[in-house]
Amino acid sequence: MKIHARTGSLLAASILAAIAVSIGSTKEPAGAKKTTVHGVGWFDSFEQAKIEAKRTGKPILFLSMFGRLDEAMPCANARTLRATLFQDSAFKSLVTQDVIPAWEMVRAVPKIEIDLGDGKKITRTVRGNAVMYLCNAKGEVIDAFPGVYTSEDFLPAVRESLHELANADYAAVNAFHRVRGKVPPRTGATTGKMMVESPTLNLIGAPPIAGAPAPMRTDDPARNQFLLAASRISDASLTPMPAREIVPLLTGAELEGRDPKAVAEQILRNDSQINMQRVRPVIHLWLASEKTMITPKEARDAVLETILKIPYKDPYFGLKDVLLPGTPG
Repeated sequence: MKIHARTGSLLAASILAAIAVSIGSTKEPAGAKKTTVHGVGWFDSFEQAKIEAKRTGKPILFLSMFGRLDEAMPCANARTLRATLFQDSAFKSLVTQDVIPAWEMVRAVPKIEIDLGDGKKITRTVRGNAVMYLCNAKGEVIDAFPGVYTSEDFLPAVRESLHELANADYAAVNAFHRVRGKVPPRTGATTGKMMVESPTLNLIGAPPIAGAPAPMRTDDPARNQFLLAASRISDASLTPMPAREIVPLLTGAELEGRDPKAVAEQILRNDSQINMQRVRPVIHLWLASEKTMITPKEARDAVLETILKIPYKDPYFGLKDVLLPGTPG
């Protein structure tokens, strides 16, 4: 058996597999391309989405992810969103009626391929994440939702932001987030992704890493409070760990004798609650610390590196030191 790591635990896989107003013209932008997921067309271009937002007056829900929205194996959290929230009827109503859905690939997600030698291969992904940016019709970020969510958690929160911020100016957006921001206790986020990725990292002998380096403190109190809050969030999926140890850690009980689907749903609910109660307050502090309205691209470092700890600028995604004994280079 050979194990090949490409930039670009079967137990873990079985568990998550269970989860796994028109204004002006009435026509969409000419030549606009979309990727369709569960009957919803997501604009492939943020610029085309902005043209459509200007035409309709609707805000934009912009999915920023690792891997492609239409590929079989994008990053784990994108797969989870696609298999759960994106199939929810109320979510589909939101993205077809109230917002303009669009997406981007930040970069390809690293894949681990296990060649069983008889024509069968097992493919897993590591690193990466997914963020849904809520933007006004001009394409400026007014809120952000990193990671995965249940519809019960996501829909009330995004609707509140739509109601309060869709037509708000900078001062109103800043005030909205300032009163909701707080420094959380130390928290390991991305627990659902941990169920998929930590056993894979353990399998290939990857060392634990802290993720992207933390930025330096500044002389701005609001920015420093954000940086302090972000330092309390760690990516649990960066820690290699056998699957048999993860299920009790995340659910309080061994997997044996339990329904894998129920376990997967519990992990998803817990992950969603962590994102709502611990990660979202950091998002609020980040947006309250910005001095102007910014675009999703301008938001990448703060969200992907500082909050989510993704070493996305590293060509090797923090995997350069992986040693594979017995495997030719």
